[in-house]
Amino acid sequence: MADAYYIWRLAEAAQQIDLLAGFLTTRHAPGPDHLAEPAECAEAGRAAVAAGRLGEALDRIGELREHADFWAGHPHHPGEPGAAEHDALVWDYAKDMLRAEHGPAQAPLATARDLLQRLRFLQREICALPQADAQARADAHYLVGRGAMAVELGHPGAARRELRRLRALAGKYAGDDGA
Repeated sequence: MADAYYIWRLAEAAQQIDLLAGFLTTRHAPGPDHLAEPAECAEAGRAAVAAGRLGEALDRIGELREHADFWAGHPHHPGEPGAAEHDALVWDYAKDMLRAEHGPAQAPLATARDLLQRLRFLQREICALPQADAQARADAHYLVGRGAMAVELGHPGAARRELRRLRALAGKYAGDDGA
């Protein structure tokens, strides 16, 4: 059984392949075969992800990026997302792969609902604190996202760890009176 980090990396690769292939498919270039090479590269990358060959998938991403570099500066050119945006983009890919690898796990509905409510309540509480800066708010959003992903994957223990991290963040700013 593959570990979660390896599956996350495969999900990143799958997301990047889909993003770059989709961008390249919509570009118009001279010549009848301008779409054939990127399409073949994307299919090879998807096959590598499906087979669990991360190195090969990353090589195909490199080739797709080379094709996309021709269109650098185009308003729809896929740039590099920030860390939180990147996690959001990869989230669904990772959930699907983890469910396929580990089978469907579910937390009891009451537990899942309680964890999500506590995560979101604490997030709102942190964001409402006048002493919390933009980074604290971003950290709160990020931790809640990780906790929600753990709940969706059926891992309440991981969600509770994110809740503890969120409580520590809240405690850091709740005790700060601005002095």
